[in-house]
Amino acid sequence: RTIYSTMEKHMIDLISSNLRIPSAQINLYSDLDDDLHLDTIDKVLLIADLEAQFGVFLSPEEAASIQTVQDVCHYFIQRCAA
Repeated sequence: RTIYSTMEKHMIDLISSNLRIPSAQINLYSDLDDDLHLDTIDKVLLIADLEAQFGVFLSPEEAASIQTVQDVCHYFIQRCAA
């Protein structure tokens, strides 16, 4: 759990930096649409930036299913571990 928590914290920091939102305002349950106020284009840009940073790529279906910060963590941590 410790390693996963460190990865989650790192992902929140990256999202915070990317969106210019203080990390204290972001948690695993933050909804990208409702809480972070991302529209479709903002969400695509965020995912594309994270893909470039991690060197991994999500399928269109995976990217479309992302709704929360926890979803982002799940897909990127899973891809990095593979």
